[in-house]
Amino acid sequence: MPLGQRPRIDVPIESLTLIADDGVRLGARVYGEGDCDATALMLPGVGVPQRAFRHLASWLAARRVRCVTVECRGMGESVTSEGTASATLSAWARLDVAAALAHAESLGPEPVVLVAHSFGGQAVGLSDALARVRAAVFLASQFGQARYWDGLSRWGLTFYWYVGLPLAAAVFDVLPGWTGPAGRLPRGVAREWALWGRSPNWYLDHDPEAADRLRRFAAPILAYAISDDDIAPPRAVTAFLERFSATTPIRRDLEPRQLGLERLGHVGLLRPGHHAEPVWDEILAFLLQQSDN
Repeated sequence: MPLGQRPRIDVPIESLTLIADDGVRLGARVYGEGDCDATALMLPGVGVPQRAFRHLASWLAARRVRCVTVECRGMGESVTSEGTASATLSAWARLDVAAALAHAESLGPEPVVLVAHSFGGQAVGLSDALARVRAAVFLASQFGQARYWDGLSRWGLTFYWYVGLPLAAAVFDVLPGWTGPAGRLPRGVAREWALWGRSPNWYLDHDPEAADRLRRFAAPILAYAISDDDIAPPRAVTAFLERFSATTPIRRDLEPRQLGLERLGHVGLLRPGHHAEPVWDEILAFLLQQSDN
């Protein structure tokens, strides 16, 4: 076992297929069974598979928070010809998230909460359905305009939005992993993502209701920003969080050294180990407190 990691937690895991409103089949998993205090819908970032949640989901399920994960269309366990052809970020948020949330709500009377990584948190501005969740935890959720990056990273991201990603989307129906940091992406996802990146206000310029959805979202929010996150630097997290006005996000800024690490990065909070325990404990306490209200 790698140094610092905890033994694997064994909880019941059910693999299932969800059907979105347009008929696209989606791979999903449910962690935990029986009575619980809350159900957490876990939404991934762009290019992050649902299995990335397996450690946190198992840990929460062992503490009476059932977890539902989903693979958005065209990704991982949801790769079908129909799903890949119709995959966009907007479709993920409108159709796939709605299907996963409806399933989470069907599992029992307990409140449904949101645990979202990166784009998964952004989906709150694109999905009417997510207004129903009782509370939300955002792990490195951000807006992606290059002005929130510094130095060479700003120039690199600008090139990616304006040249690298559009060019790859013009050549490939499904972008190979080597074309960018998100790995394999359906063409529609890549094109929409690049469009947002070239826009002054991210997706707010392309969905006329997005800004209002963020303003109206009233559930309590616990949000994390990570100092060495190249995908969601703290200023990009700030740009996203400042769009909420009906609720005041509780923000936690983390540095790797606080958790005894040299590097934490974009997905570090999803990895098991002694470094994650204080953060996971805080997430659990927050979710249970809000589910009781």
